[in-house]
Amino acid sequence: MLNRITAAVFSSALALSLGLAAFSASAQQEIRLGYSSINPETRIAKDKGWIEEALKPKGVTVKWVESLGSNKSLEFLRGKAVDIASTSSASAFLARANGTPIKFVYWTGRNAHGAPILVRHDAPYKSINDLRGKKIAATPGTGPYISLIAALHKHGLTDKDVDIVSLQHAQGRLALAAGRVEAWAALEPDWTIAEVQTKARVLFVDKSLAGGGGLNVREEYLKANPEIVKIVLAQFNRARVFTKQNPEQAIKDFAESSKIDIDVARRVFERQLQQDDNPEIVAKDAADLAYWGELYKKLGSVPADTDVNAVVKAVLEPGFYKSAD
Repeated sequence: MLNRITAAVFSSALALSLGLAAFSASAQQEIRLGYSSINPETRIAKDKGWIEEALKPKGVTVKWVESLGSNKSLEFLRGKAVDIASTSSASAFLARANGTPIKFVYWTGRNAHGAPILVRHDAPYKSINDLRGKKIAATPGTGPYISLIAALHKHGLTDKDVDIVSLQHAQGRLALAAGRVEAWAALEPDWTIAEVQTKARVLFVDKSLAGGGGLNVREEYLKANPEIVKIVLAQFNRARVFTKQNPEQAIKDFAESSKIDIDVARRVFERQLQQDDNPEIVAKDAADLAYWGELYKKLGSVPADTDVNAVVKAVLEPGFYKSAD
């Protein structure tokens, strides 16, 4: 009797173990990817189905999660809701410095035109100093927010000299148009939407505070699945190349997918073409990112004893992705 009970228990345990293993294997076959209208190639890659096609022979399925900004992407990466998502490079540094284990592996664009501060077309302001004491909409944890703080700092102001209103990018655009704020730290495509729909104007932009953005991978996922990540990045890059070679079709696809006016989509792409679109992480990127790290230390956004170069080394993954085009 005891042997039969022992055998039954062992059999049940084995079945449970095999069931859990099967569940684990099944769970490992899905990759979760962030996409956003902020990075057109992520939306184009999603709509074309290229990643699903490339991963099908590997038995890997794809789940897409929309992000409204770097702050949301980092929230998803921290919570393991996504495995790969786009953020500004400065946001990636800040997240890594504060304990989020991510790797920045691919540039979607080194922002050549800078992150602008917009005001209404009839606003009396002529310089960033005129915003002292005024309400400015911005999205914490994103490139435009960081660029805003850097711009204030560069001109002798701090975040204490203005009233920063925390809003997502699209909400900031609407708040500016409605007069609930006097300025907005803008980002595409909402930057162009504001210019086209409400004639908002750029009050301030500084190309030295440009930054840029790209794709991050959860470090744990990257270590376990480097080949899968390379396949995904190759298809995102396919979308980048498609955009360059078929601009009118890419503009049309992006406008339809993002539900924005075709003229807005065209201007967004025109600005995008001004960027350095080399997706590879190179040695120079470390020095550029260290600039933001030192600024974070001055602003108290990271501990005063943060080793900036060590964080840069930890977050950047140079040489992981090699462009074939």
